[in-house]
Amino acid sequence: MTLDALVLEHASKTTLPGLREALFALPAAPPSISFADYQTLPADQRELHDQARDDFVRLTLRVPTPEQDLSTRILARLIRSNPRRKNSRRGLMISAPLFYGKTELALLLARSVENDHAKHAPNYRIDGEVPVVWVEMTENATGKSLLTQIIRFLAPTATVAASSNTDVLRVLAVDLLRAHRTKLLVIDEAHHLGGKEPSSVIKALQNESTTTVALVGIDLGSGTAFGSGHGMQVTMRCDMVELREVNIKNDAGLALWTLWVATFDRNLPLCGHVPGLLTRNALSLHKATRGRLAVLAMVVERLVASILDDHFRQHEEVTKQQLFAVLDGIRHTTPIRHRVKLEDLVDAA
Repeated sequence: MTLDALVLEHASKTTLPGLREALFALPAAPPSISFADYQTLPADQRELHDQARDDFVRLTLRVPTPEQDLSTRILARLIRSNPRRKNSRRGLMISAPLFYGKTELALLLARSVENDHAKHAPNYRIDGEVPVVWVEMTENATGKSLLTQIIRFLAPTATVAASSNTDVLRVLAVDLLRAHRTKLLVIDEAHHLGGKEPSSVIKALQNESTTTVALVGIDLGSGTAFGSGHGMQVTMRCDMVELREVNIKNDAGLALWTLWVATFDRNLPLCGHVPGLLTRNALSLHKATRGRLAVLAMVVERLVASILDDHFRQHEEVTKQQLFAVLDGIRHTTPIRHRVKLEDLVDAA
């Protein structure tokens, strides 16, 4: 068995090479082998195998969600219709509290747009087309800083003078979006925007280009950025997708949560893994994560990492003690203060 190490060269999604790496660096699951065969591998091959499994869990292993289907349909419709509108072009808002997977959903949408564009224009990269632009706002971001990020994403060698006013930057940003045939502009951490200037800039981008704007952030519909005042002018031009906790008190919610847990359980890249323990503890996992998919994915990632990091392990079977250690740890690294105890967990059948 020969594995090649995954090499990631870009730290940020806010550059074109970095975004495309984030979209398409999706390693497949490494070959499944027994723990006995794993132990016979040379040390460097064991290390590569462990890294490949960790990469698979962190970058590739995902589950389907209703919000993915909904937002994909909305975005496809907007991208088709916005070029046909002469005014009031519409955007998309993806809104949720912390630890709900907003950015992951936005990445999935960006990947779908890029893939769809590639089907219709196979040489799009050679032709300099950039279907997706990704920017991330920081605290106290302004409309001017938003425009500057767009320009630097599409023209990284361009000089943006600090003295340039917003109108000049807006014209340049719109020209670049048009020239590169950009279909989707993702503004992540959009809750850091707010007030008259950023709202006016976003409206102008919608009015003056056919690019569909997707705003991603915390409580956008009711927060200070877009929940009142000038921000409402942007909100009223957007379709809203809100990510929520899964309610397992109804049949649909319980079925969805069980599907998610079972999917992770079935695809754990551990030697000799037999699915069962995670699925049997689906209710406790819901209690420990409060029904948040992003936290469930974090639990799975940390569970696999904790096993792979144990260099003295004699097997890679998941035990309830290992699962509890991970669940106990998230009390200290997330806002969730659950009360799941070791005795609440059950062994695999």
